[in-house]
Amino acid sequence: MGGYYININIRTDDTDAVRREVIHAFADEGFALERDDQASQVADHDDLLPDDDDWYGVIVSGAVEPGWVTVYVEDWADSGLLTRLLSKALDAPALELWVADDIHWGYNYSESGRIVDRFADNPASVASSPEEAELYHGDAAALATILQTTPEALQKALADARASAGKFAGSAIDGLCEAVGLPFDHVFTGYEYFLTDDPEDYAQDLEDWPQFRHLIFRHPEKRERLEE
Repeated sequence: MGGYYININIRTDDTDAVRREVIHAFADEGFALERDDQASQVADHDDLLPDDDDWYGVIVSGAVEPGWVTVYVEDWADSGLLTRLLSKALDAPALELWVADDIHWGYNYSESGRIVDRFADNPASVASSPEEAELYHGDAAALATILQTTPEALQKALADARASAGKFAGSAIDGLCEAVGLPFDHVFTGYEYFLTDDPEDYAQDLEDWPQFRHLIFRHPEKRERLEE
């Protein structure tokens, strides 16, 4: 069985603003920020994590190469809501990217707190009807205009992804990343992998790894996630 993960990619290079808005989004729902550490320190020293289970983790990437800041949430159920909240608060495009079993993937694209485009390499796998499946074909023209790439480049990336559905998703996602200038090493991973993989891998592969931040929030009473 392959990997399952989700990440949120904000079209900005202001990592501090993204971190502030993540904190605001959780604070508005009663989650109290307990720690704000370098993710590299947390990956190396798990004693920086609470001993109990009454906490929620978020990682915010660095941005040595300007253009995108990536947010990784511990609970995937909150990814969609947080994507919309961040796109509205920051007035910036936000691309929520998901991977299933390392062979299927897709995205939900938001502007001003609203989903404006969706894509899945195999729409039938995420839709309950042929009509709903049409929503997941991806609008290359709209997305390309906002992300400052050409519709042709993005259309090719999406077509290649559909053609390779069911195979290892890495090369198809790399095609999308190249088309929109999104760092592949940021999106082909999820929250849990930063804490379970060898930290040396990130030190070598991510130029901006020292700038990644790990946030720990305490659950409010009778709440475990943003979206209940």
